[in-house]
Amino acid sequence: MHVCYLHTSYESYAILAWQAEDFQDPEVTHRHLSHLFGLFPGHTIVVEKTPDLCKAAANTLHKRGEEGPGWSTTWKTAMWARLHSSERAYRMVKHLIDLVDPDKEKDFEGGLYSNLFTAHPPFQIDANLGFSSAIAEMLVQSTMKDLYLLPALPRDKWTSGCVKGLKARGGVTVSICWNEGELHQVGLWSNCDNNSDSVRRLHYNGTVVTTRVSCRKIYTFNKQLKCVKRHSLFESNFC
Repeated sequence: MHVCYLHTSYESYAILAWQAEDFQDPEVTHRHLSHLFGLFPGHTIVVEKTPDLCKAAANTLHKRGEEGPGWSTTWKTAMWARLHSSERAYRMVKHLIDLVDPDKEKDFEGGLYSNLFTAHPPFQIDANLGFSSAIAEMLVQSTMKDLYLLPALPRDKWTSGCVKGLKARGGVTVSICWNEGELHQVGLWSNCDNNSDSVRRLHYNGTVVTTRVSCRKIYTFNKQLKCVKRHSLFESNFC
């Protein structure tokens, strides 16, 4: 299948918004990123499978810069997370929570008002809703078969923590704890309706483990991705 929006310019090694070879972008730092749909929320630009396109996407994001309204900031956060760039993703998170004075704000500045509404200006709900999605992408990424654990965790900033109940593709729920910037424990379960098992590949720091997940059973894995416990969903006591 020919995908026009993934047209690549080898001169600048970036993904172009338009297919025309001689197109000159009049506003390189524009807030829109629709031509990177394949990176996020799509799955056609993937670190493990399309490294050249990922490099082009990273160059494109770099050229776009870090400024922009809240919704664009959260989109960039999720995209940098998909590229497993924890530093750049974290910088976008920090940019989103910059306090904005509504009497002195600039067009498309972004940031937060004192009531925690995100600025465009004016207020737009997109960034408030998208922020949770972007943070989730930093902690867990998924396809129908794969789970990537802590792919963009800023280890020197969020050194320890837990997150519970993140929903992954394919009906799987994930809870993770990490300590000193490294995975400590992960629990996953599938509350499926058809009582069929599913196969999942867990990815963490170069380690890949394949596991079979049964309905309404919780599986707990240690930092080496070894399954150390299996019990009923109704007996949960994770972390």
